[in-house]
Amino acid sequence: MEQDIAAISTFANAFALNSLVIHTVALLTERGIEPPAWRSGNAPGGDESSARFIGRFRGRVRAL
Repeated sequence: MEQDIAAISTFANAFALNSLVIHTVALLTERGIEPPAWRSGNAPGGDESSARFIGRFRGRVRAL
């Protein structure tokens, strides 16, 4: 195959974005602010957490 696939830039960008999210959440929690976060349905309490999350944003996001 001549075309390169699986560019490292995709991995690097995902890593950079997730690092920013982790750092931002850490700063917020240090200040006593708990930002909204989606919890996997596979995690304990995930379905209940997701229902609360959707309820919180349903009025702002029509697709919910």
